Amino acid sequence: MKRISLLTIALLGLLMAQACRDTGTNESTAHSAAVDSAMKADLITDTAGINRGAGTTEFIHDAGYTGLLELELSKLALQKATNPKVKNFAKMMVKDYTKITEKLKKLAESKKITLPATLQDADQAHLAELQKMDVAGFEKHYMGMIVKNHIKTLDLYKGAATSGDSPLQNFAKGALKTLEWNYKQATSVHNKIGL
Repeated sequence: MKRISLLTIALLGLLMAQACRDTGTNESTAHSAAVDSAMKADLITDTAGINRGAGTTEFIHDAGYTGLLELELSKLALQKATNPKVKNFAKMMVKDYTKITEKLKKLAESKKITLPATLQDADQAHLAELQKMDVAGFEKHYMGMIVKNHIKTLDLYKGAATSGDSPLQNFAKGALKTLEWNYKQATSVHNKIGL
C-alpha cells in the first residue's frame, strides 16, 4: 500500500512538473507571438483594392497619374504648410516623386505610352478647395490623403513588381523602396503632429 502511495505521489509530482513546463512554454510562445505581431505592425499591409497584375499600359497610366497628383499636392504643401515636419515631408515627396516620374517617363517612352499630363477636373477642384483651407486644416487633410493614397500606390507597384516584363518589374521594384519609405515617413509625421 505504501508503495502504491509513493508511486502515485511520484507520478503526480511528474505531472505537475510537466504542467509547469508547459505553462512556461506557453508563456514563451505567447511572448514570441507578441514580438512577431509587433514586428508585423511595421510591415505595409497588402490590400487587394487595385487590380494586381494589371497590364503595362494601365499600370503606367495609373502610376503616372498618381505621381502627378502626389507632386501637385506636395507642391501646394510646400507653399501652404507652416509645420516644419509637414513642410520637410512635402519637400521629400517632391524630390522623390520627381525622380520616380522621370524614370516612369523613360519606361513609358520605350513602350510608346503617353503619361497623363493634367489632373482630372475633380482633382483640380479638390486642389482649389485645399488652397482655400486654413493652414491647420490643410496640413491635417494633406497628411491624411498622403497616407491613404500611399496604401493604394504601394499595392499598384507591388502588382507591377510581380508581373509584366523585366523593365516594368525593375522599375516597380526600384520605386517600391522609395514609396515604402515615404509611407513610413507619412505615417510617422501624421502620428507625431497629432492629426
